[in-house]
Amino acid sequence: MSINKPFSKRWMWISFTIFIITELILGGLIGGVVIGSYMSINLRFLLQGILNLLAFFIGGFIVGLITPGVRVYEPAVGAFLSVLVTLLLTFFTPFSFLQFSMTKVLIGGGIAFFLAMTGAKMGERASGNKV
Repeated sequence: MSINKPFSKRWMWISFTIFIITELILGGLIGGVVIGSYMSINLRFLLQGILNLLAFFIGGFIVGLITPGVRVYEPAVGAFLSVLVTLLLTFFTPFSFLQFSMTKVLIGGGIAFFLAMTGAKMGERASGNKV
């Protein structure tokens, strides 16, 4: 049974935290497997990007699974915020190719929003809630 609730800032911040933890766990697991082996910089960036995207989907799934009622927008907004916070850190980076831009925020945040929402919907279905 679907129980729609008003938007929860608490679950948005919990989702934000879950995305960071999920990415750290995925990076630690995969990083532990590939450490010590030769890996080109391009392959490393590709692997990091895939793990980053996967973390948004898995994190959204976890939130959808554990939240009371239907919560699909909170993880999506939490994912968008995690991209925004990450890109805000580029203000402190000395590399010119890592400059902050609203285009990066909108594209990266939009992709994270979609992946987290999709994961949350699947998590809600797995928990028996209709979305």
